[in-house]
Amino acid sequence: MSTLKAEIVKIKDIEIHPNADRLEIANVLGWSCVVQKGVFKEGDLVLYIPIDSILSQELENKIFGEDSKIKLHKHRVQTIRLRKIISQGLVVKPETVGIFNYKAGDDLTSKLNITKYEPPENLPNIYGSCNKIKKMYINSNFHKYSDIENFKNYPQVFKDGEQVYLSCKLHGTSARFGWVPNEVNTIWKKIKNFFGLLEKWEFLVGSRNVQLNSSHNKKDYFYDENVYMKVAMMYNLKNKLLKGEILYGEIIGKNIQAGYSYGCKEGEIKFYAYDIMEDDKWLDPNDFINLCYLRNIPMVPKVYEGPFSKEVIEKYTQGPSVLCPNEQPVKEGVVVKASPERRDPYIGRTCLKSINSEYLLLKNNSDFH
Repeated sequence: MSTLKAEIVKIKDIEIHPNADRLEIANVLGWSCVVQKGVFKEGDLVLYIPIDSILSQELENKIFGEDSKIKLHKHRVQTIRLRKIISQGLVVKPETVGIFNYKAGDDLTSKLNITKYEPPENLPNIYGSCNKIKKMYINSNFHKYSDIENFKNYPQVFKDGEQVYLSCKLHGTSARFGWVPNEVNTIWKKIKNFFGLLEKWEFLVGSRNVQLNSSHNKKDYFYDENVYMKVAMMYNLKNKLLKGEILYGEIIGKNIQAGYSYGCKEGEIKFYAYDIMEDDKWLDPNDFINLCYLRNIPMVPKVYEGPFSKEVIEKYTQGPSVLCPNEQPVKEGVVVKASPERRDPYIGRTCLKSINSEYLLLKNNSDFH
């Protein structure tokens, strides 16, 4: 999940709206926003409120007016289409919301009490129970997947011509599996550790945020009737992964995400890996590919590898799903990684997501003509 930041930015340019005399298109960062004609000009400092922002009723009234016919659905800013043009986010004069002293880069998220929309985590229980362990038992070595920022928020991170690796972003439920150093966080583990009987490593299973456990002792907190554990057993991940490796991927299936079965039949699930951490370090894309190939672990489809350009990102973000184009005519998007791995001063790991705007429109049912 990317970071939410409602900040002061400069309008890069203003375009003519091809289908509306009273509207224009303001471009900020990497986003295009439909705005009222004549209100903004190139170079203006404005407040940009990104998609998936949740506004208070008070803030919404300030932006649109209390008697405005424009109402956000549950106060959420979403991707919409206005007169056949995609608009992603709100461009607002800071004075409109009571901000008079500001400069480029000011983060007003907290000051304006803007929060981020968080979809409920999909923990599929259609294939059995999916119980999580108690917080006190969580092993901190079993790292969650790193937050991936949106490419449009950081269009400057990748340089033209830089070698990049693009993989298809699937719409399922995130999963992680790995052998991690044991932590002495239960009474039973403390007893075993005292007598020198505690195993150094333990194999863990989980969703993006919820950790499950696959202890050899099933009487403890072992649940083998959930979709995540089923995947671990289906692909023999406990034996394929080595000590210190955590595998991250996406589980897809008929009822995992509505409308996105990727050709799976009723009750069928599949897994596609998208990253591996080895001893707390991310593998380079090519090393990741080789590891998955040698161990017969399915990978999310690669869609491009070569020199970076914004045109390349736009091209491969759009279009139908790679896995099942007839059933899923709109892909979710792509993940862009530096190849080899490198770190960036703005975002840390150089890995960004580019989301298909048509996917967001379809998902949010926010197409207005």
